[in-house]
Amino acid sequence: MWLSIRIGNCYAQITGAGFGPGPMHPAGKSRLSVLVEVSWCMLLGGGLRRRYSPRRRLNHCEFMSVYFPPTAPLDPPARPLSRPLVAALCLIGLAVNCVIIGPAAFQSASQGRNDFRLFYVGGKLAGSRSLYDPNQVLKAQREAFGESNRNLMPVRLPFYYAFLSPLARLPYKLALLLWAGSNLLAIVLFVRLYPIGTRTYLAIACCWSLPLMFSIAIGQDIGFILLLLSATLRTLHARKGLLAGLILSLCLIKFNLILLLPVLFLGKREWRLASGFFMGAFFLLIVSFAGGGNWLSSYISIILDPAVSPGSFLMPNLHTMVANIPGRELVEFFLSLTVVAVAWYIARRARFDVALAATLLGSILLTRHVYVQDCAILIGSLVTLFQRFATPVVRTCSIALLLPIAYVLNLVQGGVTTAALLLILLIAVAVAEVHAGSREVTGGTAGAALR
Repeated sequence: MWLSIRIGNCYAQITGAGFGPGPMHPAGKSRLSVLVEVSWCMLLGGGLRRRYSPRRRLNHCEFMSVYFPPTAPLDPPARPLSRPLVAALCLIGLAVNCVIIGPAAFQSASQGRNDFRLFYVGGKLAGSRSLYDPNQVLKAQREAFGESNRNLMPVRLPFYYAFLSPLARLPYKLALLLWAGSNLLAIVLFVRLYPIGTRTYLAIACCWSLPLMFSIAIGQDIGFILLLLSATLRTLHARKGLLAGLILSLCLIKFNLILLLPVLFLGKREWRLASGFFMGAFFLLIVSFAGGGNWLSSYISIILDPAVSPGSFLMPNLHTMVANIPGRELVEFFLSLTVVAVAWYIARRARFDVALAATLLGSILLTRHVYVQDCAILIGSLVTLFQRFATPVVRTCSIALLLPIAYVLNLVQGGVTTAALLLILLIAVAVAEVHAGSREVTGGTAGAALR
């Protein structure tokens, strides 16, 4: 058995049957080096078995996936873009998004009249019993800004405001400057750390992303979520699952965007990642309850208050998608089951970054509180799907969700268009995985017949 695997390994590398260097390819070896390694293993015997032993957490199926990828390779990567062209594309994307958002939004952002006020007030009230008391929140807003807004209520868990409390002790203008700078730095680090072949495409996607630009303008914290996701993938690729899970648990600062994470853990059998995540979540809950007080009931009443979710027709989720359909509750229920089932199927069959993309797509569709800016967490996943699949539907939907046009339609027609694109993309990825599995089975049958 081992002899046939070694010979097949040698043949795959010499004939170029594999993807070449990649996350699962050991050390990105050339064909000649792999041939030499296999020859030595055949002469010495058992060397390959020791190297890929269960102690190194690489089982037989994973070993086969190293040199025999389950799907045929895509087209060879295009030539790298020149730096002037990359800079020009980034500047054009930024200019287009700035025109769409408009100068009024940036003027309000420079004056601090945006969503950062709710983080600032939440940091001031952190650890107190009045954190989720609407009257006390409005009073704190008047003391800090001279006005109050009932739409800006603290809707994050208490641990996040505890982390922001040092920032809330600073003067508001200085805190706003540090907040905006930290978000921009987080986005830069996201591009730098995200495990993808061509980071220039990721940088261009960030500059063309209207949700990301809008999140910066309104003072949201999507940049931190992007950084946490990239750090999680980077750490997981380094085979540090427990640490990756701890990092991923910090995404609970916006837990409504990661509702399907348990599907990812179960589907990929990533027990160390799940252990790290739940350990981190348990610690964050301890921090949340350390301030004392029965905040849970007050928190639930706030997040269920329609005042904190204005413009619900703009939300790109299933709830908005079926709002005008007769029997919408039943339709939404069955569509939700479909989304969970499709995400589970992809998590069971696809590689981890694709499974994570399906998890994020499904979570956005299922959650009841999501806006255009929250779609920015999909940037890395959309670029991954575009590069991973050659299916026209997957690529078209990925490009449509990376460009501003889908979100402009979202502002004009409501969230139906964007939600439909998200749902179509999720189903198209599942169909592409089905076809990939069919090709794998066909190839295996043909190989058995030849043997």
